[in-house]
Amino acid sequence: MADLERTQVTDTVKGKAKDKNYHSNSIIDSRQEYSMLEKKMIYFAINQLDISLQNVQRDLFNDICFKIPVSAFGEDYSFKTLKTAINKITNRSITGGDNEKQHAFSINPFPFAEVKNGMVELVMYSKAVPLFIDLKIRGYTSYELDIALSLKSVYSQRLYELLGRFKDTGRWYVEIERFKFLLGIDKEKSFNGTLANGRLKEIVINPAMKELAEKTDLEFDYCFEKTGRKYTAITFIIKTKKLLKFIKTQDAKQDILTVTRQLREMPANEHMPTIIQALSDYKFSYKQKENIKRDEKMISEFFRVHLDIIAGVVEIRKDKTSYMASVLMPLGLNK
Repeated sequence: MADLERTQVTDTVKGKAKDKNYHSNSIIDSRQEYSMLEKKMIYFAINQLDISLQNVQRDLFNDICFKIPVSAFGEDYSFKTLKTAINKITNRSITGGDNEKQHAFSINPFPFAEVKNGMVELVMYSKAVPLFIDLKIRGYTSYELDIALSLKSVYSQRLYELLGRFKDTGRWYVEIERFKFLLGIDKEKSFNGTLANGRLKEIVINPAMKELAEKTDLEFDYCFEKTGRKYTAITFIIKTKKLLKFIKTQDAKQDILTVTRQLREMPANEHMPTIIQALSDYKFSYKQKENIKRDEKMISEFFRVHLDIIAGVVEIRKDKTSYMASVLMPLGLNK
């Protein structure tokens, strides 16, 4: 009853989910054991958190209460499943710190949770608030809420958070024991012993690698590192989709330069069949095609743009014939 009375005087935050989450790296670097549903609850709470600090008055307890529709979690969760989740989330602690600085902390961020009338009410303890929102002091990772919610594995979600911190540097070196600690699996028997690394690959890393590549802006490779005869660390090589597209584009451009040079060096009677074949991909009139075939400058430019289109170096907003015509008309292509 005391807990119920307490929630009545806490700040309440409602509203639409924002596009971005800003997740404290202090929290990301902590040990977590949350289930998929618990993580979803926390994602929605974090998403609303910065709004609450700007628009509500603090009460005596300085806690914040979030109300989240059950339907927002994206699946038809039974009452039993929801009940289990709120029982567990209120008993889980987050531990972390920095051994070198002799700093350690352990905190239960969510001391109260309730499911009622199709809503989940989640209270964040005031002492936990700075760990989540202190943007001026701590570094934050930005990630899309809908992406985080779309991931089906809690390991994928956790790796998305962890790897997102290092996407600018492209590399994350982490000791295996530290990695297991961050994923909350360091105390599980299946991830300890002689077969532990194999299980890490099979159960955690490889499925997450596949899911992140399919659903997020991140892709990664990894390798286990040895100290002496024992594997002691993992190096993750992180690439964003934007970077991968850039790399592929640069490779395509190099291929285009090579092919274009080869075509220019070919005698006219040898490259004409190639020109005719390429022109068949466009809806030019017979007169326009003849116009292109008789002009060396237009042929050269036509092939350059044609190869760009094939390689995906340029994005066509309308049809490719109109795009090609707009490029060739300044060189004399008739209408």
